[in-house]
Amino acid sequence: MRTLDENYALLERLVDEEMIYLAPEFDFGRVCRLLGARRAEMDALLERELGLDGAGLFASLRAALPGRLERKYGLKCFFQDD
Repeated sequence: MRTLDENYALLERLVDEEMIYLAPEFDFGRVCRLLGARRAEMDALLERELGLDGAGLFASLRAALPGRLERKYGLKCFFQDD
């Protein structure tokens, strides 16, 4: 069984390397269950480290994606509702 710090490190890898937050079937609660971590503990750790809970982290990462793609690839028109 992993420690809270080990689960946090694994979550970081899943977010950075696998972009798990983009898969709608992997909400934060499910990710915690897959890690074998208590969601409340993970939320508290994220609040201390990042200032937001797991759901907030996933939501902010999803919301930031269009801007990142626009800056990196110039895909502004791709995200317009025209």
